[in-house]
Amino acid sequence: MDGANGVPVTLIGSQDTHVIYYAQVDQSDGRAVKLSHVLEENVFKGRTAVKTAVLFNERPLKPGDGSGSGAAGHDYHYTRLPAPNANGWNTSPVTVTFYPGDFDQMTLTPSEGAAKVLTGDDPAWMRSDDTAGVSLSAQAKDTESGAVSTQRAGLVKIDTSAPRIEGGGALGYTLTDVPADASKATSGIWRLHRTDSSGAVAAAARAAATREFPLTNGDGAPTQAVGKLPNGWYVAEDAAGNLSAPLKVSGTEPPSVERPAGSTAGPGDPGYAPPVGPPLGPGSDPVPDPAVKEDAEGLRHALIEESVSQMIDPSAPPFGGLLEPAEASALMDYRYAASSTAAPTTQTDALLDASGNPLASFDTKVPGECLVRRVITDAQGNTTTILLHYRTVRDSCPPVRPLQPSDPADPDSPKVPGDPLVPTGPVATRPDGTQHVEVACDVTEAVTHGTMDTAGAEALFKRHFAATDVDGGDGVTLTVQSMKNSSGGGISSIDTSRAADYLITYLVRDAAGNTTTVRLSYHLVSSHVPGVVVTPDPGTDPNPRPGDDPLNPKPRPVDPATPPRVDPDGTQHAVIEDEMRVKVKDGAQLTLADARSLMERRYAFTPEGGGAVTELKLALADGAGNAVSAIDLGRPGAWRITYKVADASGNTITVNLRYVVVTDAPTVTPMPDPERPGVGPGGQPLPPGETNVDPETGLTHTVVTDHVVTRTSDLLLTPEAMAEFIDARYDLAPGSSGGGTAPLSVVLTAASARARASTAAFSGITASEVRLFNAAGAPALVIDCSEPGVWYAEQVFSDSFGDTTTLKLTYELREGNVQGGISDGSNGGSNGGTGNVSVSEAGPLTGDGSGLGRSRWASAIHQLPQTGGILGPCPLHIMFVLIMVLSGAYTLMRLRQESSGREERRRRDAEWEEFRREAVR
Repeated sequence: MDGANGVPVTLIGSQDTHVIYYAQVDQSDGRAVKLSHVLEENVFKGRTAVKTAVLFNERPLKPGDGSGSGAAGHDYHYTRLPAPNANGWNTSPVTVTFYPGDFDQMTLTPSEGAAKVLTGDDPAWMRSDDTAGVSLSAQAKDTESGAVSTQRAGLVKIDTSAPRIEGGGALGYTLTDVPADASKATSGIWRLHRTDSSGAVAAAARAAATREFPLTNGDGAPTQAVGKLPNGWYVAEDAAGNLSAPLKVSGTEPPSVERPAGSTAGPGDPGYAPPVGPPLGPGSDPVPDPAVKEDAEGLRHALIEESVSQMIDPSAPPFGGLLEPAEASALMDYRYAASSTAAPTTQTDALLDASGNPLASFDTKVPGECLVRRVITDAQGNTTTILLHYRTVRDSCPPVRPLQPSDPADPDSPKVPGDPLVPTGPVATRPDGTQHVEVACDVTEAVTHGTMDTAGAEALFKRHFAATDVDGGDGVTLTVQSMKNSSGGGISSIDTSRAADYLITYLVRDAAGNTTTVRLSYHLVSSHVPGVVVTPDPGTDPNPRPGDDPLNPKPRPVDPATPPRVDPDGTQHAVIEDEMRVKVKDGAQLTLADARSLMERRYAFTPEGGGAVTELKLALADGAGNAVSAIDLGRPGAWRITYKVADASGNTITVNLRYVVVTDAPTVTPMPDPERPGVGPGGQPLPPGETNVDPETGLTHTVVTDHVVTRTSDLLLTPEAMAEFIDARYDLAPGSSGGGTAPLSVVLTAASARARASTAAFSGITASEVRLFNAAGAPALVIDCSEPGVWYAEQVFSDSFGDTTTLKLTYELREGNVQGGISDGSNGGSNGGTGNVSVSEAGPLTGDGSGLGRSRWASAIHQLPQTGGILGPCPLHIMFVLIMVLSGAYTLMRLRQESSGREERRRRDAEWEEFRREAVR
């Protein structure tokens, strides 16, 4: 059968008819083999029936992808690796590997070279050389059955050389894939990529190349001209996927910025641009040089930073009080003009706070800072960023603020600075950068007795104003430049007792040299405040007038401490400063009612035109100004009583009475010679010399002096020995109304504690260490008694309150016998103040035939009558004698121990020196 002619088949009845075909199949491509027949009947309308049978199924040759998935030899029969790219190119050798299974051999036939049969023993074929295209055909066979697979055909293209980017400059750049080695294949230029400095091109970036060139059957042109390139890093890619070395292109600078011509023109010049913000004008500084950086992609970015300040004019603040984004852009347009060789450019502006956060607007009525940012971008992506730091500042001149009550409803409340005085003109800036301004103000006060010199004018300023530096610090100086009368004539002082007008000019200067000139119009008007007459209580006036009897003081008028203040409503207000002193009274206090009685008794007020005054305020406070309900009279202290009254017109007088509670300092009394009744400087305390009462604490501090003369000896008198001598010689007691009734408080140094067991301890007196001085007044460690001369000793005695008496003792050494009865006749010491002069054997001295005895002291001046009956001295004197004898003996023992110790040290030093010499030899 050839398929052209049919074979008749006769169908008889309903019997089955079987047709059997016999065929020999000769098939070499492994495709499926099918047999079909068509049955045509010619009895009933020529109907046909078709029947097809598959004799052999197709045997495909299946490639693998190299992933290893599936069964080798069955699911796939060979691999071609590496797989080509989308253009059909490889950049490395290509290997075909056969996997036996369904077939046991595969024949690989290249278009170049001989065919190769791949088996399980020799399964691979490789092409390593570059080629523009080698055709391959493959077919597998099962040698046992003779079955073959379908045929597979393919093309191998290999390009292992990378393209290059050549040229540059005005002619631009050329991409070439022509290899220097002619044996290499050329896949052709495909893409140009913009990368970073590493030259790496990610898969996503390859799909979005800067430039892509057309391919023909997967092959590109050997070269491509691209002209000039923007700044950046570039890599060329050929059709095989090879990448060139990265090329840096940086021929384009970021946009440049200059001052606009109109901004630097003068008001009369053509094209003049009115200022927006701080003015520029002719001679203005150029735009600062930019700082240029290059990013990883080769783009260049410039940064320009500039700071400008604009003075706040309270009456016309910059930009009307608010700088908004549109005005910020106008400010940048006024100051900067951009240009670029890579036009066109775009720009964006932003108004930010000092930290870089967006702002809707910036308040220019108060000092502050904002940031205006402009970013200019050229066509390539290079940028120039301008950061303008815009500051609103008050002038650097020291502000002058009027002092006003912290509580407007209470004129007596503490004064605080108000708003600064407004300058009367513009701020002047000198070439050295310092700023200078003038302000004007008025002060009205009422007349009072006296005159006001420059010091008084400075005090006037400080009563009404506070001057600081711009940061609120006190680093300013105040100078009175001039004082002029109403005629403009210069004067050296102002007569505050006459109503008149004056002009006082002050200069306030800060540490940087900035100044504020204050022109103060000073008006003195007639006084209408009530007069004040004070009548001190007996013995309470710390400064009695000459000729006044302290125990019967006379009334006297008192003037205000400063000229009375005149308020805008015309009322006048004066302040009286006064002081009184009272003695401590144990357990007593001064209540508010007592204070009112005191003030009404002490002061008489005489309003203008007669009439009475009305009490407005009565308050008690301690020295720190803290309010108290009563004043403690049982201890020293400084208190304040504030008493304010007003007349019918509203004029007021405020009396600030410093109420000082005081005690006398401890007394120092030389004791008589206990062994010679009636002889010695005893009985009367040393008279105080310099005495001061601290007005802040009420404590009394006084100085007394004494003079002792004794003969020379070979002893060294230490501070400890002198403390013992002073303890033996003097009796200490609290002053009148002093600390005698206070709790006992004895604090002694270790050295003086041994001796200070007599009167001082029992009277609450504490003693400091003794300090010694030579004749020149320099501190000394000991007194050398071997040479004639004058030495000084000081010791401070304090009572339990803190009142002190300083004893300054002149200690004179003379040669030979010192006999009693010698005196300088002045009853005064040589160390200042008043005191006694005594001729004594001071401290532990040896007998010398003078009749004074051993280890005791004596004096022949200020003889004190002895007490006691006819049988002898009283027992108290005997006790003092015993104390003196024991004290002298103890002092002698200590001095001898010290002398022996010195001899022992000298002996040991000599022995050591001798030992050292022997050791050296």
